Amino acid sequence: MDNLLKREKLAAGAHFNIVSDPRFKFNRITFGFFVPLDEEKASLYALLPRYLYRANAEFPKGKDFNNYLASLYNARNDFEVASIGDTQFLGVSMNFMDDSYALHGEKITEAAAKALFSCVFNPLFAGGEYDGSLFELSKREQIEAIEAEINDKRIYAANQAKRIICKGEPAAVNPLGTAQRIREIAHVTLHEAYKELLESAVVEIVCVGCNDFSDAFKIAKEKFSTLERKEIVPCKSAYSPLKTAAAGKTEQLPLLNQSKMVLGFKTENRNRAALTLTSNLYGGTLSSKLFLNVRERLSLCYYCWSQVNKEKGVMSVSCGVEETNIEKAKAEILAQLDSVKQGNFTDDDLSNALLYEQNNIKTVNDSLGSMTWWYLTRIYISDIKSPGEALAAFDTITRDDIIEAANSMKLDTFYVLSPEESEHEPESEGAE
Repeated sequence: MDNLLKREKLAAGAHFNIVSDPRFKFNRITFGFFVPLDEEKASLYALLPRYLYRANAEFPKGKDFNNYLASLYNARNDFEVASIGDTQFLGVSMNFMDDSYALHGEKITEAAAKALFSCVFNPLFAGGEYDGSLFELSKREQIEAIEAEINDKRIYAANQAKRIICKGEPAAVNPLGTAQRIREIAHVTLHEAYKELLESAVVEIVCVGCNDFSDAFKIAKEKFSTLERKEIVPCKSAYSPLKTAAAGKTEQLPLLNQSKMVLGFKTENRNRAALTLTSNLYGGTLSSKLFLNVRERLSLCYYCWSQVNKEKGVMSVSCGVEETNIEKAKAEILAQLDSVKQGNFTDDDLSNALLYEQNNIKTVNDSLGSMTWWYLTRIYISDIKSPGEALAAFDTITRDDIIEAANSMKLDTFYVLSPEESEHEPESEGAE
């Protein structure tokens, strides 16, 4: 089923969004802040959702708050910190069963919405009173989340490469912050950051589920009516400029069994659908050129795939590779991109890339979380379309569009994560 988003303005820079779908028995409300990624403030802002979602002034103890949510037919709250291009997203959410399934006619939506908005508007900051152990727990968990990045070498390599690809840009900032800055945060400083968000951050509340969310809207409207909003800070992303010479860097880690390699390409092409299909055809599926040739035919990589960041105009190729095959794999990855540039792909190749993307988009409606994130990102890019409406953009993409998008890709970064004992150095293609 396709969904049409209903959007209401709450205050300057703040909107309430509703997507109703009768297939669901549950609902989800996400209160999201959008702020520019900033190295000085990212750690402060990133800690806030983890602290806010745990408790509030009405339920200052996490245990009591959890017990209350359990009484609402096991309602669940969570949080999210992520980046979209040059923007940091901070979200606090509530998942709950719909009123129509309550055994005794309880108003679950109203109660759950009040609990969520209480976390956001009445957190443990009032009068300087707060649960010190909860604050320290939030800091410790945030530090652990940051330091855990290195445990997944694929993710670590991809993020390290991104920081080189977007060096000097907001997108290079870790949206989770840094462990050192998190350690230095005092409760009063976090309180000041919280007030900044309420006053000036772009706010998007997204409600997804079978409810009409009228109760939640009334509560949100009331909360914002007493809030003074000042000089809303706009959020946008810019395409990453191509370096004058491609950057090459090798990083070494102990106890690494397999090298990781990331190639970053940049484009000025603005056709989002064409960029998506180009990446799918090149390395995004099991029928792509990278998978069939670099991994299967030549056995140069354990995995090899591409993805495109449409907000930054960046396509990255990630692979796991033996040390001795790094240069061979790099050469073949570049050769396969040249093949796409020359139009050496079949109609079936293009059809498979399209079917893969169509399937991805059609599955958005399968969960409340994926629907929420879909509409948050569509709101962010100022192109609010349902998944069904977005599918239409791919119908007009031609072979020429793919060839044009591929030819716009220029190598920008070559990053390798290698075992510490290795003496291999990648062929340098310019200063970082």
